[in-house]
Amino acid sequence: MPTLNTVFEETLNNCKSLIPKNIYKFSQKSNDGRTKEYSISSDDFKKSLRNMYSDFNAFRNTFIKHLEGQKALISAFASTPVSFADAWNMKADQLDPYDVQALTKSGGHFQLNQIPNGMGNSGSGLYQSGYAKGLVKSFGTKITKGFRHKTGGVYEEDSLSEMGIFTYATPNNSAGMMEYRFAEQLSNGIKTPLIYIITQWFKYPVEFEKNNEWIYMTGAAKVVGNQDHPHKPIQLQLISKDEAIKHLNNLIETFRSPTEIRIRPQLPESLRLGWSYTKIKGDTSKRKALIDYACSKHMRCPGEKCNHVRFSELSSKNIHIGHRISQNWNSQNLGVVDIHHPYNLYLSCNICNISLQDRYPTEIDSLISEIGTIGDWLMDDLLEDK
Repeated sequence: MPTLNTVFEETLNNCKSLIPKNIYKFSQKSNDGRTKEYSISSDDFKKSLRNMYSDFNAFRNTFIKHLEGQKALISAFASTPVSFADAWNMKADQLDPYDVQALTKSGGHFQLNQIPNGMGNSGSGLYQSGYAKGLVKSFGTKITKGFRHKTGGVYEEDSLSEMGIFTYATPNNSAGMMEYRFAEQLSNGIKTPLIYIITQWFKYPVEFEKNNEWIYMTGAAKVVGNQDHPHKPIQLQLISKDEAIKHLNNLIETFRSPTEIRIRPQLPESLRLGWSYTKIKGDTSKRKALIDYACSKHMRCPGEKCNHVRFSELSSKNIHIGHRISQNWNSQNLGVVDIHHPYNLYLSCNICNISLQDRYPTEIDSLISEIGTIGDWLMDDLLEDK
């Protein structure tokens, strides 16, 4: 399995492979709605990548803070995908109290404009009426935190499908384009989608609130596309607050860990539940599939008492499903871990399994990482022929 450092480098290389060799020329609407001609050289694209991602450790430290900011905003303000899509599909410039009441019943969350005088005073850039079209950065960084949309005008190039797939037009500069591609490639590399905040706003007249004439609605979305050219739009899917927070927690944990840590993407629920310890123990076909897989890969027991015997040399009854964090240890530390999760399970011989059952961490923990947990095998190729 890859490390965070190697995924980062692979992400950069994949982005570089998408850069056109010749000067790229295109037409695009600017913030004022007028169409303008642009051209970007191959060197411009490469320079933008270097400026944003040349220092992994610097990026990592800033990115963690960015993710924590995303988590705070989404926790407080995110609407449900249904309510956000309903508001979008109204194609209305203005809402009234009846509209707002109906949308809040399906999980919508609204707030008034924070800043009457636009950008530069206080509050989030997501909710500023004078902000430039579209992208909103985490202040003080080059990292995009979200996208803003208003029905009408130059924003009509943005779209939301019936499946909740949000397509957002590309910026007209090399830095913005390459950030989109970096987000896609990084999401693919760490098997966890990056999360963005989408904001739409509507006219909402309120008596005696002349400085608060706009109402804002926020949604959370994850990266789902993987485009093959810098200028193609990014694709995001609307998701629930709970799913967004789950992905953000996983991203924060991944980037906070030492750079040599192995990346373990979140298992689909069908695999997490279907290949838990209790399910494997009660299903001889699953247990056999694991043993056959280990034998076909010429794997050895990670324990030392057996001198790392090959699984193929053992009878089936002498191959055990072990817990990386033992059941005995967990019984004294309740709530610390999902003890029967596939990422906590591995194969060992009967002798080594018994000798390690009371301890965590064990001296063979790094060896278990090398051969892989059952969860690692599931995310690799265990089920390819099943």
